[in-house]
Amino acid sequence: MKTPFALSGSAVMMCLCAVLSMSLTFDALALKTAPQVKEEARDELLTRDHFVTHSSTLSVNRHQPVGLFLREKVLSVKQNAKLPVVLFVHGATVPSMPDFDFNYQDYNWMAFLARRGFRVYAMDLSGYGGSPRPLMDDPCNVAPSFQSIMVPRPLSAACSPKPSREFNTIHDDWAEMDSVVDHLRRVNHIKRIHIVGWSAGGPRVGGYMSKHPEKIERAMLYAPSPTVAKDPSSLPSEGYPMSIQTRDDFELKRWDPDVRCANQVQAGLRDVLWTEIMKWDAVGSTWGPEGVGVMRGRISSQFNWTPQMAQKVDTPTVVVVGEFDRLAERRTVFDQLSSKKKVFVGVQCASHFMLWEKQRHVLHETSLEWFQKGTVKGAYKGIFNVDEQQRYTRVDEVSSARP
Repeated sequence: MKTPFALSGSAVMMCLCAVLSMSLTFDALALKTAPQVKEEARDELLTRDHFVTHSSTLSVNRHQPVGLFLREKVLSVKQNAKLPVVLFVHGATVPSMPDFDFNYQDYNWMAFLARRGFRVYAMDLSGYGGSPRPLMDDPCNVAPSFQSIMVPRPLSAACSPKPSREFNTIHDDWAEMDSVVDHLRRVNHIKRIHIVGWSAGGPRVGGYMSKHPEKIERAMLYAPSPTVAKDPSSLPSEGYPMSIQTRDDFELKRWDPDVRCANQVQAGLRDVLWTEIMKWDAVGSTWGPEGVGVMRGRISSQFNWTPQMAQKVDTPTVVVVGEFDRLAERRTVFDQLSSKKKVFVGVQCASHFMLWEKQRHVLHETSLEWFQKGTVKGAYKGIFNVDEQQRYTRVDEVSSARP
């Protein structure tokens, strides 16, 4: 993969006409955050990084060509084969690579599916990981309520944010996803892909399916954010474009309250995970506590999808939620979907961060069967509970047989 570089003016347009999806980026900010991973085989897997061209819809760089970061993972021996495609879409805070390509023991979800015959991709939306982060390198653009964390690194004193609006809306995310999905359909010569959305990735994927059902074969919504009655805003609201999250915020405040079972989280894992998160936020790693850093996060306006959108989704969909993750509330998403083929999986001893916990295998195995066969334990619709030993129990009365 060639090193990304910045282009401007007519040179950009000429490049876009010639090579719509070259592995380069048109935003210098992405260069600062994206580790340059060369094409290489890992345990018989080939990992390749791309930048998909997209005409930005963000107010700060509207209509400018940018490169959206996209990682691909496939078995080396099948790199030239026509394979089913899976795309991962991240949530609100952590970018896709620490989520889905976490190269630690057997936690790597992308690798799990790739070894079983899928061509697997994960994307970063604008404001995350290897994709452009306009406005986010300036610490003065952090909301004032967070700025005290950044004194004295990198600020000597609080300062006033320059922009007066939040970063984006979910409509911008849907537009970026569409550019990536169309790219994948084109380069893989397929009509539909499989897709996974975690947390805030739920509204992203769910809303996208309601708009583009013809492009998605099957979907998995993992801990999806519930629907909201109010239509999502099409323009960013007045406010600040960026927030930050410390390691203590992430672990002690957000994760620890839902670690309630023995051995739910492996000892030492969080040190490795935070290191990986900081690897994908080179600027944030130099802010806040010395030797620890912070996660930079964009602030989006009224980030949601509606019950009406959920009701339009007829794509076969599996919804997976952990026991300690507002299960009943997130279950409403499953109930609202119109899909005739839909399965809900509740997982015991699991939190919102199940993909980094003991029960991660439930996510791996459920996604595999769903994308291979359109079933969970042979059922194309129904409700399951999974216990600590990862045994699936049917808890509804719907026939599990295929039609």
